[in-house]
Amino acid sequence: MTFSVSTRRDGDTLTVRVAGDLDLATADELAQAVAAAGEGYQEIVVDLADTRFIDSAGINALLRGRRTHQRYHVINATGIVLDVLRLGGVWEHLSEPPR
Repeated sequence: MTFSVSTRRDGDTLTVRVAGDLDLATADELAQAVAAAGEGYQEIVVDLADTRFIDSAGINALLRGRRTHQRYHVINATGIVLDVLRLGGVWEHLSEPPR
């Protein structure tokens, strides 16, 4: 599966969908998409349903988004991706619904 980042707008919410491996080679693409798209949206949701692998660079990109945007959270992590986020102690922080 080739890596891709796509966005979907729904009112004041932007959903960023990540497909493929979120790693050192691709993490900057996600970070740039979130940074560029964050302007003008009240909430940003990162959907990892089609993400099959994540490393520390991918986790860092997700955490940068969380630090940058007040209403930001990650959804649909499964399998090894969810396991890595839980083992890294960041899943609860990233998946917390915006306030």
